[in-house]
Amino acid sequence: MNARRAIPWISSFAIGLVTTVAVIKFFDTTPERFSLMNAVLVFLSSGALCFIWLDYTLKTQYLRS
Repeated sequence: MNARRAIPWISSFAIGLVTTVAVIKFFDTTPERFSLMNAVLVFLSSGALCFIWLDYTLKTQYLRS
């Protein structure tokens, strides 16, 4: 049970990081020019979407309905 509850946290962090790097590479910019706040917003939004769907599919009940 504990491993299943850790999967959404670890996966959402990793996917948030990967999507942030992918967006920076896609727009052919640098992290300094992209702005720290934009990078944080991309990280949080993609990580949150991943967390919501992993919570739903794994039925970990972090987000109670």
